[in-house]
Amino acid sequence: MPKIDLDSVPARTGSGYPAPYDAQVAGRSVQRLGDAGGLSQFGANLVRLAPGAMSSLRHWHVRQDEFVMMTQGELVLVEDSGETVLHPGDFCAFPAGSENGHHLVNRSEAEAAFLVIGTRTDRETGWFSETDLKVEIMDGQMRFTRRDGSSLGQDAGAAQPVKGEVFAALGKQLTKALLSGDFELYKTNFHLPMSVHPQSGEPYMLSSEAELREDFDLYHAALKAQGIDDIRREVIRVLRPDPESKVVEAEMHFLRGAETIVEPFVTTFRLENHGPGWRIARIISSLGHINWTRGLSRIRDNMKFELD
Repeated sequence: MPKIDLDSVPARTGSGYPAPYDAQVAGRSVQRLGDAGGLSQFGANLVRLAPGAMSSLRHWHVRQDEFVMMTQGELVLVEDSGETVLHPGDFCAFPAGSENGHHLVNRSEAEAAFLVIGTRTDRETGWFSETDLKVEIMDGQMRFTRRDGSSLGQDAGAAQPVKGEVFAALGKQLTKALLSGDFELYKTNFHLPMSVHPQSGEPYMLSSEAELREDFDLYHAALKAQGIDDIRREVIRVLRPDPESKVVEAEMHFLRGAETIVEPFVTTFRLENHGPGWRIARIISSLGHINWTRGLSRIRDNMKFELD
């Protein structure tokens, strides 16, 4: 049947970009509708951007046309000539070979979405406007190099050296605040509004201290009910999209003495530098994380953390 069941099409996150560039599209998910419908001559993808997320690095294509239709929310189109605010029903066209680097950015406080359609070619070259990067695509395989064609280096795409001093300090404050029930200390670690992306359910925003307090109270109660006396956040890698922000991947450990309460899981934190210091502005969790009051987490009525 030609009609595509949107609920049956998996939403893919992540990126084909090498590190550290992959972190810049955190908060983006893609449903490949053209693939689901068996199309081969062009791609058609439904892209959703959480608050603060971007569609891609700013880029342009040598051989492939792109067409965008806004379907939900508000996005900002950033291109060489400036910025344009887009709403549902707005359309954009990017002809092949037009050296106009572009991408879409969600600067609103709500999720936004767009449909993007592009031609498929056996070979393609993509150029990036603000990054010393280009991509060569052949038979579906991507190869990233610097603009002059030289290698990105043997470490490109791999975990970057861990420099987690800033996050370690934040982590210690978070643990102290959560275990002691000190909300005043807890809130100093966040920049509101803050977006949260749980393992299941829709991303959401914590826009006020009242909303942050609501989740903090339940978080603290759950830790106390289980006798948890330590939370360890072991930094896996730190990515630096720009001087004012960094993305930290950390493995989370909830402990009662030497006992692990839940299997360790990875959470991604986006930190932003706001005046007096670094603050958490986005959380992407492989556990349900903190939005328990809205039923999106993996915490049960018995106050126990659980993974799927």
